[in-house]
Amino acid sequence: MKLQTDLLAAEEASRIYGRRGGRRILHSILPTGAYDWLRGYRLRFNASDLGRRWHSFEAGLLALTARSGVLSGLHYTLFSREFDREHRAVLAARARHVADVYAGRGNLYMLRRNVHRIEKGLIMKPARPLFALAMIEETVRAFGDCLARAQENQSADIVSLQWADQILQEYFGRVDNHPIVARARTAYEAVVAREAARLADEQNRTPFKRGTSAGLPTIEAMEALALHRRSVRWFDDRPVPRAVIDRAVDVAGFSPTACNRQPFRFEVFDTPEAVARVGAIPKGTPGWLHQIPCFLVIIGKFEAFRFERDRHIPYIDGCLSAMSLIYALEVQGVSSCCVNFPDYADTERRMAETLGLPPWERAVMCLAIGYPDAEERVPYSQKLPLAALRRYNHFADPD
Repeated sequence: MKLQTDLLAAEEASRIYGRRGGRRILHSILPTGAYDWLRGYRLRFNASDLGRRWHSFEAGLLALTARSGVLSGLHYTLFSREFDREHRAVLAARARHVADVYAGRGNLYMLRRNVHRIEKGLIMKPARPLFALAMIEETVRAFGDCLARAQENQSADIVSLQWADQILQEYFGRVDNHPIVARARTAYEAVVAREAARLADEQNRTPFKRGTSAGLPTIEAMEALALHRRSVRWFDDRPVPRAVIDRAVDVAGFSPTACNRQPFRFEVFDTPEAVARVGAIPKGTPGWLHQIPCFLVIIGKFEAFRFERDRHIPYIDGCLSAMSLIYALEVQGVSSCCVNFPDYADTERRMAETLGLPPWERAVMCLAIGYPDAEERVPYSQKLPLAALRRYNHFADPD
């Protein structure tokens, strides 16, 4: 395998793996002995009685600050800027979302959310003669805007729009007459009349009866898969076929997401140069990056959401899809290792610059992928027992 660390120039490797922030400055200006002494002093202080008292005081101060939203806000305004990047991403995403919706560009995620809400209304019991009055006109307008924006070669947009078309058609055929419904129906029929050829679709995309679970794997088979899967960090030199990756991504796409928005994307890198360049950005790959055949980054798309309350959903939905992806790779004989992507300013910036991410997109996590080297060991990684993971019908103690 020709995945060599020398693909990174010495200067680039130093920039990626070297010290950062204040430590980098101190390391650059102090003699090696002085820097090592300071580092040792910090470790000794933390282990000393004085250090323990200081950290106990710090814990108490943080607990006091956490009791108030105002004090918490002041803390992260005056003493820490760690949430700045999330603030900027959420605000940029809100700006993009609102501009898409109200400037006529169309926001596919808002359309997908509304259509999913409507199809949930179509399966409710008992059936309601009227529903979705507060959003049906907005939905039809978004349908038209997104259809006008979609290009012939953007099959993802077309598939979503074909689904929206079928759900709206069933909705208008189901609900009673109402002035709002009448206006929305007229607008919908005008759009469909213009775009009938592009919306033609032989596949049924409306609610259906799922049927029984016959033919599915047993729980024993699922347990065996879960026990077999391990975080593999050593791979053999076989490249992973793109067909294998794509089939796993297809499976991951069926993972549940909030209102079916699917606010994520998989960026896959499968050449030695690309793996070396992107795989070096997270802080968890030094020492084994040089033999990773394929590297994947899950990107969260924050422009799918208008409000701050939804800011965690790209992380949640992206990671829900990651587990399906991992299992789909494993059953094809391909192993993987999740690579954490903490919110460090330097790694966030480098990932955005390297992948060309707009302000409203952020990396959620990464995945090293390859055929496992059967001669190498994997960590045992003891998991928590059932009793530590599960509680039934537990509530707060009454006052």
